[in-house]
Amino acid sequence: MYIVSACLCGVDCKYNGKNNLNEKCLKLFKEGRAILVCPEQLGGLPTPRNPVELQGTSDKIIGNREGKAISSTGEDCTNQFIKGAYETLKIAQTIGIDKAILKEGSPSCGCNFVYDGTFSGNKIKGKGITAYLLEKEGMTVFSDEDIEDNHDKLVYLDKFDREKAKKRKLFKQIEEEEEYVEEEYYDLTEGLSESGELPSSVEKNVKRLMVSLAKDLMGFDNLEEISEATGIDVEDVKKMLEDTDDDE
Repeated sequence: MYIVSACLCGVDCKYNGKNNLNEKCLKLFKEGRAILVCPEQLGGLPTPRNPVELQGTSDKIIGNREGKAISSTGEDCTNQFIKGAYETLKIAQTIGIDKAILKEGSPSCGCNFVYDGTFSGNKIKGKGITAYLLEKEGMTVFSDEDIEDNHDKLVYLDKFDREKAKKRKLFKQIEEEEEYVEEEYYDLTEGLSESGELPSSVEKNVKRLMVSLAKDLMGFDNLEEISEATGIDVEDVKKMLEDTDDDE
């Protein structure tokens, strides 16, 4: 499960009232694997709103207020940005989510770079306030660019490029592991509801087979784990395993 910037799933919550639709993020959302957030809205800012850039780094803005989040019209939005970051963290911690995919370049969600505070379109290495806080609290934070396939032939001489390469690799590993878990899941209890209609001798053999699958195929050694996986009473599981040992 991921915390995901809502704009990446087509929600019109950008400062200009538009979105940054990303098909991979939308797929995660449709699969029920994403909780959508907009830190700036959570902090109380409207949509649309004036663009905001950071004057100072996120660690100092959050830590001791050395710096500000200032709009293009000069409005100080620091409090709203910090509040939105903590509200996002609260959502993640309440649900138990430890990964996030956030919009690159945003003063809230930027993971690798942000704009330099001059409203001239110049980007610098840095993190948005929410991205910084989530990482500080132990979450793994990806940008929307980190999850895209990269076909460039890069030489990772720069630490920034090396970190982005690691993020791409990590996201790919996480997704491959998720797919593997879904493909390899066996519900051993599916056949139990019908086993009551079987002759008792056949029902006994079916249950013994299920216990054997749980132990030998799925690798469960604990009686309680086998019982939970098969839906068979712990005492019955114990007796079947003892009978199997006697047969051997």
